[in-house]
This record gives sequence, C-alpha cells and structure tokens, in this order.
Amino acid sequence: MRSRSVLVVSLRLLGALVIVAQAGPAATETLGPLTAGLPPFLATNFEELVKTAAASCEILPLEVLFSREYTSELPLLDVVEFTRAGRRSYRVSNAHHRLREHPRPTSLIVYVPGWLNSPDDEASQALVSALLRKNPIVLVLDTRLAFHRGYISSASRVKALANLLYSFIKNVYREGMPLSAVHLIGFSLGAHVAGITGKLVKNGLKEKIGRITALDPAKPCFVRLSDYRLDKNDAQFVQVVHSSAGILGLENPLGHADVYVNGVLVKQPECRDRSITLECDHAQAWRLYSESVQNDRSLMGRECRSWNELMRGECSGNETVVGYSCSASSRGMFLYKSNMARSRRREPRFQVFNPFDPFSWL
Repeated sequence: MRSRSVLVVSLRLLGALVIVAQAGPAATETLGPLTAGLPPFLATNFEELVKTAAASCEILPLEVLFSREYTSELPLLDVVEFTRAGRRSYRVSNAHHRLREHPRPTSLIVYVPGWLNSPDDEASQALVSALLRKNPIVLVLDTRLAFHRGYISSASRVKALANLLYSFIKNVYREGMPLSAVHLIGFSLGAHVAGITGKLVKNGLKEKIGRITALDPAKPCFVRLSDYRLDKNDAQFVQVVHSSAGILGLENPLGHADVYVNGVLVKQPECRDRSITLECDHAQAWRLYSESVQNDRSLMGRECRSWNELMRGECSGNETVVGYSCSASSRGMFLYKSNMARSRRREPRFQVFNPFDPFSWL
C-alpha cells in the first residue's frame, strides 16, 4: 500500500509540474526556455524534482515491463543505411539481404538512437557524418515507432528492440560476418538496447560482439535491474561516455572504460548559459564522441585511481585517448575536462529525455 501511495504522489507531482511547465509563456520543445515560465522554487530545484519524478518508475513492476520480447510495431521497423553515396531505408528483417549488395565492411557499425530521437536528428547526423569518414557504411536503427511515445512505454520496449537487433546480427553472422567486427553505438535508451543485444548474442551464439559504445546510458527506470540494462560483460569491449551522470544518465561505472565528462552530478560548461542544462548535458556525450572520430585528441581522459578522485574532479592517473579510438585494452574510470574555448561555443537546441515533455510519462 505504501508503494502505491508513493507512486501516486510522485506521478501527481509530475503531472502538476507538467501543467506548470506547459502553462509557461515561453514553453517550447527545450527545457531552457520552458523554465522561464516556472515559479522560482521550481526553477531553482528543477533537477531535484526531475530526479524525484524519474525515481517513481523504480517502484513499478519493471521485471514485468522490461521482459517484453515482442511488440506489435517490431515487424515495421526500418534500418537506415548511410554510405558516402547516399542513404536508403529497408526493414530490419531484410537488412542482412540488402547488405550483400556491398563489399563486406571490416567493421559493422549500428547506431541506436534514444527516446524521441530519430535517424534525422542532430545526434544521428553528427555521428553518421563523422563515422563515414572512416567507415564505408553506417546503419542507424529507426526507433521512432518504439521510442516516440511515453518514456516508460518506450523503456518497456528496450528488450523487444534488442531481440530485433539480435536477429539481424545472427543473420549477418551466419553469412560470414565475424561477431568481433560488430560495433553497436547507443545513446540514452539506445545504450541499453545495445547492452541487451550483447547479452542475447552472448547467450544465443556463445560469443561476444566486438564493441559497444554507450553514450550517456539512461538512468530513469534502469538503476536496479542489471539484467535489463547495459553491462561490461555485453561485449568484448564496452566503453561508456557519461555526460549527465547521476541525473538523466547512470553514474555508476558500467563498462571496461567509463569516461566522465567533467565529473559526476555536474553541469557541463557548454551548457552553463542555460538555467536548466539537463538535455544539453545529456547531448554532450554524442557530441564529444562524434568529434573524437575526426580528432583522436579531442576526447582525452585522465585515469581516476578511485571513485573519490573522480568525485573531487582531481584524477591523478595517466592521460589517454578515450573517444572513438579508445584502445580496447583500456580499463577503469577516466575524467575528461572541457577547456574554456569549448565552453564558450553556442550549443544547438536538441530534444532528448525530458520527463516534463507534453508526452505522457507513462
């Protein structure tokens, strides 16, 4: 009974904040302008309220929600194939056949966007543009049918999407693609799709995929259920870039190499001109990673010898490349610090996880 009461209170709080936010005269698709219409108390404590509202999903029956292996939209999902010559879309179920039309790439890169994201948004375009400089083909899973809905409804589809992606990987593996050549990149909810796909491959094919790059893995609803989220055992090498650690993104180390952008529970320097930095902070993961594809030294991290060092922002280990070219032998936690030149750059508006969005939380 107490759990139900807590859930009701949390969701009422969330609903009240949605109403307040939507009533603001400057309400837009982004959080920064939206908060211009918030009362001072809510604006000042916005991040704490987000964490409180997001934590409400942890008392839902997540084991039931996250165990869904199939949803009705799965057969309709497309993958978008990007090459230097152009792009085309086709059903995921037919993707292994379409790939036969290309010479086999040395690395099969699949990017999985997050909640409310798409193959045409800034994150996808930045990543694809960068990756095509070093790879002949990049695939982007079109998650819109699954992830363009309420957050919890979207999160409950993570395993179903992973099953679809696993079927694709199994098919290309049977046609000769080594699993060590598979590189999954996932942003936010997409990071957990990549992780669960890795689990399915390991269990079903008795071998691990080569690499997973997780860009700020989503925290809401994914704190306590390790079987339904990313883990370092999901690939031969799992790299995680945390840019909203402890708020929208999980803060605990999840991979072989965990890169913390400016630390834990911090606002990113690039976002400090905004009263509310959540979505901008979250987006720094894909932005920094895409830049690192073209410039190895744009994302350098200093190894942290302990969690306390990381929390103090004073890591004392060696500095190393922790972006796209991060060595698969890298292990541990690394702290990346922005420089002032980067912090003055204007950040584009980009929609990411926002529990105060007009979309229903449930």
